[in-house]
Amino acid sequence: MPSLIRLFYIAPTILSLVHGQGVILKAQGSKGSPASLGLQVQTTQSDANIIRTSEISTNVVNECGRTLLGGNIDIGENTETQLANKTVTSVTKGGNVDVTIQQVNADGAGPYTCDLDQTSNADGTTGQTPLKVTEKDSNGGNITLSLTMPTDMACIGASTGNICTVRCFNKAAAGPFGGCFAVQQTDVTASKNTPGTIATAQTLEGVMAQVQQNNQDLPAAIKANSEATLDQQGVFAVDALLSSTPVAAAAKATSTATGTATGKGKKNGKNNQKRYKMFVS
Repeated sequence: MPSLIRLFYIAPTILSLVHGQGVILKAQGSKGSPASLGLQVQTTQSDANIIRTSEISTNVVNECGRTLLGGNIDIGENTETQLANKTVTSVTKGGNVDVTIQQVNADGAGPYTCDLDQTSNADGTTGQTPLKVTEKDSNGGNITLSLTMPTDMACIGASTGNICTVRCFNKAAAGPFGGCFAVQQTDVTASKNTPGTIATAQTLEGVMAQVQQNNQDLPAAIKANSEATLDQQGVFAVDALLSSTPVAAAAKATSTATGTATGKGKKNGKNNQKRYKMFVS
């Protein structure tokens, strides 16, 4: 975990990184509906969304990864904020979504892969539905992706019960870069999501394994919080976990916690396991 002094030295490197990637600016679904915005990423600042399988599989971040300015992306919270702000586009089975990605230089180039979490917030390294992607040439520094939604799509996530999360990313070695956005399905019967009807992916063994990992990570998280402002804590927490967490131990805890879960009703599973969310300042 770097000190504040060290951060001043690495800041130029960070800025160099974020100026060499691609971020989602907007996603437009059904005609007449609002455009979706990328979850958490700040497009007006030097930000980037990194989605690394290794960080997801070791339980450091959720399936949408992290942003440089905000840390782990809380998919549930960000989705509800987008719904409240009316910045979630509408979709239908087999419909198209046009995604605009800002490409700064080579690290933001395609090809991009996109997939769909029909529960909005349950999948991790696996489980997403692959999407057909047609990529258009860069225009004015932007890339346009045309995504085709599955013909059997059934979005069941979020408080409205009809939200899916779309994730797009490239193969840049410095990333991968990309992002996530929410879509709201209008040709499906919304799921009635309550604490009593949402199944969890966790077992008692998995919970205990995660608690043990939380205890190991707690000192690093406390130190991160003590060195950060309120706005920096998400970023510092991720940095601390990436620096201190043994990959094998974290992966084992994640595997144990989710090993017996099946089906699309496990919306609580992965997101509830992001351990540094339990840390307090």
